[in-house]
This record gives sequence, C-alpha cells and structure tokens, in this order.
Amino acid sequence: MTFTRYISLLFLATVLVQSAFAQLPATDLFMVHFSNVDTQFSLKKVSYLSAFNPLGYNNQPKFIGLNELYLSSDTYSLGKSEVIKLDLFSETLERMTMSKESDFSPSPLPNGDGLSTVRIEQDGVTQTLWAYNDQSFTTGARLFENISTIGYYNWLSDVYIAMFLLPDPFTLYIGNINTGISKPIIENIGRCLKQDDNGKLLFTHVINEELRYIKSYDLESDKTEVICQALVGSEDFEIINNGALIMANNSKLYYFDPAISSSWTEVLDLSEFGISDISRLAYSGGRLVLVSNKQ
Repeated sequence: MTFTRYISLLFLATVLVQSAFAQLPATDLFMVHFSNVDTQFSLKKVSYLSAFNPLGYNNQPKFIGLNELYLSSDTYSLGKSEVIKLDLFSETLERMTMSKESDFSPSPLPNGDGLSTVRIEQDGVTQTLWAYNDQSFTTGARLFENISTIGYYNWLSDVYIAMFLLPDPFTLYIGNINTGISKPIIENIGRCLKQDDNGKLLFTHVINEELRYIKSYDLESDKTEVICQALVGSEDFEIINNGALIMANNSKLYYFDPAISSSWTEVLDLSEFGISDISRLAYSGGRLVLVSNKQ
C-alpha cells in the first residue's frame, strides 16, 4: 500500500479547506460517550471527529473493533467519496481506497481480510458491490456481476449478505457470494441494515411516509418478525447493549428495549453541541458515532 498516508488530525484541521463546489453534502461527525441503565442515560462527553474535513462529506461510519472507524469521505478527493480509516486512539487517518470511481458504505469483510464498498461507476448510474483485500486497496474484485443497482448492504456471514436494491420499491435481497445467487425477501425497505448478536438482520419496513416498522429477518428460518414501530420521520437506527435500539430525531436520541419497552423514550438532547438533523449511527462500547447534516 505505497499510496497509504497517515496524517495527524490536528495538522489536517489547519490545512484542509474544501471547495464550495463539492457535490457531496457537507456532514459532521460526532462521538457521544454515555452510560445507561435502561432509559436512564448519563452523558459523559461529546467529541467532534471531523475537524480533518470541516466543510466536506464525512459519512457512513462503521466501527472496526473498539478504536477504529471506516468512513466515506471526500477528504482526499474533491467531490468524490473514498474510504478512509480513522484511528480514534492515535488521531490519525489512513486512506483506504483510491479508485477512479466513488466508494461508499465501507464495511470490513467478514473474514477480516479487507473491506467492501458500494461503488458508483463512472457512468454515475451503475452501483456495484466491491471487495478489497488487505494487500491492495487500489484494485478490488466485483461481487455479484449480475447486480448493478445496489444501494446498501450488511454482511450476515462469510457467505451471505443482505442488500438494499434499487429501484423503487426498494427491495431486500439476500445474496450468496459463492454462488452469485440472490433472492428477494421483502419490498419497501429502508436503507438501514444491521445485524444483532443473534445473527438476525434488522431493517425498516416502510408502509408510508408516516409509518414504518423495524423488523428482524432470520436467515435460517427465512422468517420476518416485527420488533417495533420506528420513530416518525427517522430512517436510521443502531443496536446498542443487550439488543436495545437507538434512533434519532433532529438533535434528540431515543431509546427502545424490546425486552422492557412499549414505546420510544427520549434519552438525550444534543442541540447544545451544535448537533442537528442526525442521520447515520454507529455504536461500540458506550460510544455512539453519529452523522449531523449541516443546515
């Protein structure tokens, strides 16, 4: 990886200025440190993570272990998304991809030997799934040659992957990377795909603009179940400790525990930190990384 660069976040914060002509939306990253007992949340600290790219695109956080994050970002390439890795301990960045196309939705491969992305090809329309190994992040291999409309995904195992496929009605597919075969599960899903500790896929099923459900899908039984009704106007959720869920609405975080809850409970208001219009979420060990869309 001769092109890989490790750069101090403090240094980047002083020298990187993004052009106003960048096509990707400007987004901020924050990390919320908290502890909780059921709905009783104690806020410990809020950290601003995207000083390295303050006017640019910083999105789709994905934890790799405890102290590293994959991100989609235009830090290195104006108007084009690439994958970067942020080390929260050493406060350094590592550039992970360098393709002519834009790479989004980074995730570690299930075997730990590289990463996968959704690539928007040079025609600006075709969206494909790619895998990069640890030896070369400049070139990769396309998965599912017959699929060119993938929006989002989540690995379920070394073999199976859940995919959000375009066009509308957006459809959940389960694919087998060994056979290249995928099958439809349910239509009208949201973009958020997560896997719980029991291996079940969690996703949102959109009924209309005012009503959507968070459901689970069991790969072994091929069955779906309703977990709860999602917050109105919210699309993204995250699984935290013991299978409880977090969603956001504007600057507020809400909590739902299927074991004890019948409704969502507001637990934190982050507006005093300049956080608003929260979208994507990523959790690890009492820390929630969130994307705040600039107003």
